[in-house]
Amino acid sequence: CFFIDVKGSTGWTIYNIRNFIPGQPILRDLAAVCVAMIHFSAIEFTGIHPGILLWQFVTLVTVGYTAFVSRILEKNTNEVTDGGMVRSARAWPVVVFGLRYGFLIAACGFAPTVNAVAMLRLCKQTRGLSPNVTAEDAECFLTQLSSISLTILSSLITAFAYGTAVGDIDGEGVVVAWRDVAIDHALALAALAYVNASVFLLEKWGRKLGESNFHVGNEAFVQAHRASGAAVVPNVKPTAIGCAVFGVCSFVLLCIATG
Repeated sequence: CFFIDVKGSTGWTIYNIRNFIPGQPILRDLAAVCVAMIHFSAIEFTGIHPGILLWQFVTLVTVGYTAFVSRILEKNTNEVTDGGMVRSARAWPVVVFGLRYGFLIAACGFAPTVNAVAMLRLCKQTRGLSPNVTAEDAECFLTQLSSISLTILSSLITAFAYGTAVGDIDGEGVVVAWRDVAIDHALALAALAYVNASVFLLEKWGRKLGESNFHVGNEAFVQAHRASGAAVVPNVKPTAIGCAVFGVCSFVLLCIATG
């Protein structure tokens, strides 16, 4: 998905459905929701603790290993893109959206997830958070919602999820368990920060390892070519960095496959 589809993250077809959905890449948003449901279902099926570990393995391979390979390809082809080949790929927002929200809803619940997203959006506006913290390039349709809209939506969902009807003198009322809301909100916000940091760091480390692997391999190739003194391309052994990354990711994939 990252390397075959080269149209870019903005290359999705825009659909206009009268005045209901004006100018929105609907297929991208549907794909993102489906990927989130896949991760959510995997965590629900395996249980919360094995599911989170499985999600971490999938994230490591999906983001870290892909960034590693993409950086090597960038150096080989001298291709310069904003944010790198992975972040500019059309699959990037879909894959990261699914990883993020599939994990959050499975681990924290739907209402705390919406509250965490709304809070992070408010913090971005008031404190000027970096796009790397909020991961704006992988928010898909959520970028169309303003901070006010998200705040109103989170308030309604919180009242519905945590509110309990009680009898009082004047009739029926609603009491919201604010302590539970605060605890769940804090945990969801911490989980959202953890997911965004994991994606950012794995992509960054993958690119650094890929660049180091390219330089080591290129230096070994030049030295072998000079030593041979022939026009034939010399055989060069795989680098230690490449073998280590490939071995770790292969082991992780084996663990995922065997459960």
